[in-house]
Order: sequence, then C-alpha cells, then structure tokens
Amino acid sequence: MKHLKYIFMAFAVALLATSCSQDELLDDGGDTPVTGQTQTYTFTVSPDIVMEGEAKTRSEGTDAEKPTRCFMQVFDNDAPVNTSVIKGEENNGSYTFTVTLASDKSYDYCFYADNGNANIFDLRNIEWPTTGNVVAYAHKLSGKPEEVTASVTLKHIVTKITLKHIGSPFTVAPGEEFKITFPCADTYNVLANTASTGNGYEDFTYTFTGGKTIDDEDEVCSFYTVVPSQVENYPDITLNLHQLTQAISGIEWKINSHVTLQGDLSEDNPKWGATKEYVEKQISYFFTKGDGTSEGTPDDGINRFYLPEENIADLEAVLSAIFHKNVELDLTSGGTIFEEVLDNDYTFAIRHQNIDKHFDILINNNKTYRIYYSIDYEGVYQNFSVVSDKLKNLTE
Repeated sequence: MKHLKYIFMAFAVALLATSCSQDELLDDGGDTPVTGQTQTYTFTVSPDIVMEGEAKTRSEGTDAEKPTRCFMQVFDNDAPVNTSVIKGEENNGSYTFTVTLASDKSYDYCFYADNGNANIFDLRNIEWPTTGNVVAYAHKLSGKPEEVTASVTLKHIVTKITLKHIGSPFTVAPGEEFKITFPCADTYNVLANTASTGNGYEDFTYTFTGGKTIDDEDEVCSFYTVVPSQVENYPDITLNLHQLTQAISGIEWKINSHVTLQGDLSEDNPKWGATKEYVEKQISYFFTKGDGTSEGTPDDGINRFYLPEENIADLEAVLSAIFHKNVELDLTSGGTIFEEVLDNDYTFAIRHQNIDKHFDILINNNKTYRIYYSIDYEGVYQNFSVVSDKLKNLTE
C-alpha cells in the first residue's frame, strides 16, 4: 500500500511538471503569430504622379492625371486569395486597404490605380481602354505580411506622348480632328508586370472644338499608352491631320516616361502624305466649277481639256497639289505613267497615249478626264488653264 502511494505521488509530480512547462512557453511567446493564424493588416497606397525623364521632357503630373480609384488583390502561389479585387478607401489622395491574411506566410500583393471607369475584376487581366486618355499606376510587393512595407508607392505603367508644333503658325477649323494611331497593349497583368500585345495598335482622336491658331512651340495634345510587350514589332506612330498622314519611327518606348514628338505639324510640311479624303477634296477643288458641274468639255461621257505641250508642267503642278508631293511625269513612253493606291480601295492613274498625245485620268478604274496636248485640239476643248489657274488661290 505504501508502495502504491509513492507511485501516485510520482505521477502527480510528472503532471505538474508538464503543466508548468506549457505555461512557461505561453508566457515567453504569447505575442508571436502562430503560422497560419489569420490577422488583419492595413496597407496605405499613394501614387507618384511625376514621370521620369530629363528636365525638358519630365512630367510633374497634373490634377487630371491623378488616379480617382485604387484596387488591391492578394495572390498565394499565383492563386487569388481574394477572388474579387478590393477597392481602397480614399483619403487626401492616398488609399487604405484592410485585409485578413494568414500570418508568417508569403503572398504577392498587387495594387492598381487609374482615372478611368472601366470595370476591374482581376489585376492579372486588366483590359486596357482604347481612348488614350487613361493614366494608370501599379506596384507589386512579395513576402510575409509582417515583413513587407505597409506604405506602398505606385508608379506609372503608361507612357505619355505629347505632340508639339515647331514652325510657322497654322490654323485648324472648328471640329477638325487630329487622329494618332499608336502601339498599345490590350491587357495588363500586375502580378506578372507584363502587357499583352493583342492587335498592337489603338487610336487616339483629339478634336479642335473651336477654330484655333497653332503657334510655334505650342503643345497640341497628349495621350497615354501601355507599351506592348513586343513593341519592337510595332515601331510607328501614324499621324492624321489636315486629311494628310505621316508615320514617325525611332521612338524609344519606356514605361513611366514622357515622350515629346515635335516638328512641323502644318500642312506645308512635305513629310505629310495624301489620304483618300485629301485627294478627293483636292480633285473636287480643281475639277469642279462653282455651280457644282465639272470643268472640261463633256464628250462621250468624259470631260476633255486642251493643254499646250509647253505647259505640261501645269498638269504636274496640279498633281503635286492633289497628292501633296512632287510629281513629275515621264513622257518618253506610253502606258501608265502615274498611279496611286490610297486606303487600299481608292486608285488614281494616268495613262499616256504618246502617239495621239493625250493623257487619260482614271479614278477607281473609271476614265474620268482626258487631256490633249496636240495643237489639233486647241479651241476644240476647254483649256486646262481653268484647272491650273486655281493653284494661284492656294498660294495667295
């Protein structure tokens, strides 16, 4: 019996020792998060509206370029922890997010902000708007929530493009449009920090709401793009103004940078090329009378002119004005001596009949005008000077 008493006392001491050991562990580490235990964490997010660059191209940012909303999404091994994005609470230009996460566990924390209004469902697949006027910012953090910074600064994921006129003043009419076709991604992935290429190009249109004079060194307009991942495959920006077009190459594309494209944007710049609309407008100007009927003498469905052979340069000058480039006709042979295809569906051609000494002008393969330079037709058909004299009005 005495022996049994000692066995019971020994067992009680052992239990007491075990209990005491657990209490000591809790006292030593009671404030340390247990792995997997959920806790609440707060992130404060602010945009840096200044774009990088040298002093002459640096953009300090404007109120219009500040974001109006901000989103957060957390990922665990590329899988979203929160299936839908969290919208931040705005306070004096900063945004606050409160999230519940497992402690002592690594995550990827993605943040995105812009001044747009498109729906945002997944920060791995943000559909980029086609308007060219959205400014966007993003940032990604990785690590345990106890270790990453709670104050996050967002940087631009866009490139800003500004068009600047250098040269003599020119005027634009009310409602005239300036259209720019530029490289742009379709979607942006904050988690991977990549922009998808998609079709490669988008359009931005700036409308002059009122008549305006553009002076030397005036900044005409700006727009924004998310540079495609393979921008080298889409090297050009195409400008369309005055119903003319030109392409600009050799641009250095960088995220979070301001690119200023400057040059002569007036119609006098010979780098502009004609569009279908420009050619149609010019043909109407030169070959239409004030009452809306066609210049020339109608004969068998064609309007015909007489042009003295020594004045063939007048025809070349009219063609140069129509196509906004220097045009010289080779009269040493017959056949097609001039041809232009515009917008893939508009053709203008001149066929030379060197034996009969005349030119046929074909528009969309329809014989529209004939110009004789044989003296046999002097006085038979209207003199081509009724067309070429209109050049004077363009230079006055």
